Amino acid sequence: YAPGTNINYPVVQTNNNSKYLNTLFDGTANASGAIFLDSNDTAPGMVDQQTTIYAHHMNDGSMFNVISDTTDQVTFDSIEYVYYITRDATYKLRPLATKVVEDTYAKARTPNFEGDDGLKNYLSEMLDGASAVASDATDRAASATKVVTLVTCRSLSLSNTRAVMVLTPVDE
Repeated sequence: YAPGTNINYPVVQTNNNSKYLNTLFDGTANASGAIFLDSNDTAPGMVDQQTTIYAHHMNDGSMFNVISDTTDQVTFDSIEYVYYITRDATYKLRPLATKVVEDTYAKARTPNFEGDDGLKNYLSEMLDGASAVASDATDRAASATKVVTLVTCRSLSLSNTRAVMVLTPVDE
């Protein structure tokens, strides 16, 4: 759930990342698909270093359309918090950065990184060349131990690129 946006959907998961591209939450076949957790992530999420959630960029403004729009700094800054709600917990998250990557960029879907600095190196790479960045991103990236990453295609005309928004948990 992202206040001030249309993002307020259930998240599903299965053993492959293609099922929910064309299947609704209730199992009905539909080209709109559903928002889903990467099949390699530990459900319900926030267990691994990175929890990756995917959704289509719908032209009607639904699903993760706004995530694609956060490549613009003003739109990025308009999203103060995102809430990832599971049966066991509610995670309050703040956007760290949005970067446009090729659809083959595997690090955006890596649940756990190798080495003590694996996650920090990934976040540093994400900040380098990001389209939009939080004002305190460097400090938060340096101390992050877990992130949630939202991934969507940019548009039909840019079908081989993805908008990737990385969020960090808020310590309360």
